[in-house]
Amino acid sequence: MWETCPQPRRNRLHLPVSSTCGSLNQLEIQEAEEQNREASPRPVVPTHKCCCDIWDSSGRKPARLPLEKPKSHEDANKAFVQRVCLPFLLSSQNNDGGWGFRSDARSRVEATAWVLLALRACGSVAAISEPVAGGFRFLQVSQLPDGAWPASPDSPQGSWTTSLACWASLGVAEYSSIVDRGLTWLCADKPGETRLWWRLLRRLLGAHRVSKQKVSCYGWSWTPGTASWVEPTSYAVIVLGSAKASRLPAVARRMKLAEAMLYDRMCDGGGWNCGNPMVYGVPGEPQVGTTAWALLALRHYVDRPENQLSVQWLEQAWPKMPSPASLALAHLALDAYGRENADLGLALRKALEASETPWDVPTAAWATLALCGSRNWLPSSSMQ
Repeated sequence: MWETCPQPRRNRLHLPVSSTCGSLNQLEIQEAEEQNREASPRPVVPTHKCCCDIWDSSGRKPARLPLEKPKSHEDANKAFVQRVCLPFLLSSQNNDGGWGFRSDARSRVEATAWVLLALRACGSVAAISEPVAGGFRFLQVSQLPDGAWPASPDSPQGSWTTSLACWASLGVAEYSSIVDRGLTWLCADKPGETRLWWRLLRRLLGAHRVSKQKVSCYGWSWTPGTASWVEPTSYAVIVLGSAKASRLPAVARRMKLAEAMLYDRMCDGGGWNCGNPMVYGVPGEPQVGTTAWALLALRHYVDRPENQLSVQWLEQAWPKMPSPASLALAHLALDAYGRENADLGLALRKALEASETPWDVPTAAWATLALCGSRNWLPSSSMQ
């Protein structure tokens, strides 16, 4: 298990002032590296007996540490989370309490929400309690006066990230009021196709429209005032389906319209792409990530033929996907449908260990959610 020690700081190389004026000689670099190693605290690591890689905050693998050999694939998944994913996430936190898309990147609502979901799913471990509190403080100060959260730090406009911020904060009594305000904004937010000029344009185009989806159902958009898309709609459906949101006026109607929109946008052979299943008569190709989020949003209708067809497509698609992000999202969706697969967990761990690309924070958070063995990150629903 985890040793209790201070949260690790990001590994930065503090160079002499002369580095700003010209090149450094090798001796100066070596001295700076030695000083940096002596000044940096050791990261939180477990003590075990066989070897496995540990990733630092830059996304590179600096060392191999001793770990016990897991007895089952569930144990292997949990051990991977403890020795690899959590140290990376903890060391990537910024001083303002939030997380960026990569280590040392500016804090964003989206990345912070994913990490909070991941850390909360890991339970009440002493080493993560303060980082979680810092993340909630960042979300609190980032909320706009109208109750929404912006997509970027400098934006004055609410966005789809409101769903994620509310989702990450569900069930935390101290932040109940900010969640209420966010859910109220989310329920009132409507995409561009609900506006009068959009309806007039559709009527004028008639049969000449490039896509044939139903115009009577709609969800949520990426950018306020634009068209509905599958992923932001899925996020909103997940959080508005919670028992807390069910008390809001008109939420039931919004949920019904959004779920109808998701089913309408499903590709013919199962699965979802970003938005339209067919454009100019050409069928769209499903995508793993979008399919995973739509299945999670519609998880209460597990026996519907559309859900079963999409689950089958996902099971056939994930072995062809080398991306750690795709594997993590496929794992989340299939696990929620009771289709646990030890090979998928193993493939995810191997993909993360073998990746030559530095990790990004959302992928590490999704991997943590997929491998930690908990489903408490999915909101409890009034539909259950």
